[in-house]
Amino acid sequence: MLRLIRWLIGYVKFGFVSGFADGFVNDCYQNKFNVKNIEIKGGNIVAECPAPLYPYLRKTAKKNGGRLKTIEKHGLIFCFSGVKNRWGLFVGIVLGICFISYVSGFIWSIEITGNERLGENEIRSFLSANGFCEGARWEDVDKDKIENLLLASYDDCAFAHINRYGTHAVLEIDEAVIKPKTVNRKKRRNLVAKKDGVIIKDKVYDGWKIRKKGDAVTKGELLISGTYSGDKKVRLYAHARGEYIARVKEDFSLTVSRNQSVKEYLSVEERKTLLFFGLKIPLYLSKTPKNAEVQTEDNYLNLNGESLPVGIRKTQIKTYKNKVITLNDSELTSLIESEINKKLKDDFGEYKIIKKKIKIKLNENTAEAKGYVICHENIGKEVKMKR
Repeated sequence: MLRLIRWLIGYVKFGFVSGFADGFVNDCYQNKFNVKNIEIKGGNIVAECPAPLYPYLRKTAKKNGGRLKTIEKHGLIFCFSGVKNRWGLFVGIVLGICFISYVSGFIWSIEITGNERLGENEIRSFLSANGFCEGARWEDVDKDKIENLLLASYDDCAFAHINRYGTHAVLEIDEAVIKPKTVNRKKRRNLVAKKDGVIIKDKVYDGWKIRKKGDAVTKGELLISGTYSGDKKVRLYAHARGEYIARVKEDFSLTVSRNQSVKEYLSVEERKTLLFFGLKIPLYLSKTPKNAEVQTEDNYLNLNGESLPVGIRKTQIKTYKNKVITLNDSELTSLIESEINKKLKDDFGEYKIIKKKIKIKLNENTAEAKGYVICHENIGKEVKMKR
């Protein structure tokens, strides 16, 4: 602590030369000057004193016919000695300290931990709607209220707590343990086939199996029964559940027009918006055109790996007009092939396609694709039983 105080005040190591050394030492003693570490080197006195005392020692040295020679200078005061007349620098330092003190009361970044089933984007939107977001002041945030709102709004949230680490906020979430759903046997259900097919795999979770692997079934046919009446006096009911994978043949058809509407891009413009603690300050004046594609990218400042709530949003605006073009045979073929792959992915993406046979026919104004697809599909469908 003494070394720190000494450095803050500053101290000077000096030598007394060309004078009456004993008189200089006696005057320092009589005036109770804080002179320390006095040594005799080469007939001269070498000592140390606090920086504020040094000008007074010069007068004492002159009184005794000598002078002081500065050997070393240490301390905070000498760090600014070269800029003592630059008042703008000191003002800037003071303003900088005030600014840092001010912005330290804001939330610069938010981290969410412990969420698995709850989506992070959904939680951030909820927090932002309740005033807890990057750029908000800590003193304006009611942490207890937000934590209680999270618990009340999300059944999967069993515990929520907001921790403050300077300008960084951490939301800790513990999700509720999912209880296995119990089958209510009062709910009578049958499992029927929703399509024609040949069963290749069957698995019964509840109920009484009617159809098994290798059976050919038609749409609406009973697969698992929710009723059992082995004894005429006793009738049992269940919520029929199970999985029936069948080999299914599906018809496929698709038509694509030769005349297609496409976008003709006219211009590309880049705009910038200043993001400052939740504020969005546009650095442009023009409005966004109606026929335009807009893409945005946010770039925030980073400090020691932490994202600060200060940055630039770059917005790319591509204006266009719609026009109709007529495709030649090669272009039309490429288009319908692309559309076929897209439709197959949309309609059968979750199933295993075993075989497909699709033929393409080009007409004057259209292209047609017709054929069939054979795939493995879960054809089980739960239906209510009639009482």
